[in-house]
Amino acid sequence: MSLNSKCKPRDKPTACNRPVKQQKIITKDTARTSALSPECSSRQNLTLSDWMTVYSFIDSHPNVTQANY
Repeated sequence: MSLNSKCKPRDKPTACNRPVKQQKIITKDTARTSALSPECSSRQNLTLSDWMTVYSFIDSHPNVTQANY
């Protein structure tokens, strides 16, 4: 074995001083999920069935305005 085939001795790596991560507090009464809960549920998009109900009411009551109803 020749001296050129060996690698040079290297210094051992030092330990990393990483900050300790804080653990999240999980409440036991709720399921664990990544979804965000809606903050405001006052607005809701109408479904096709809702729109059909609205248009059927308008068609059956042509003389009624929003102020009258």
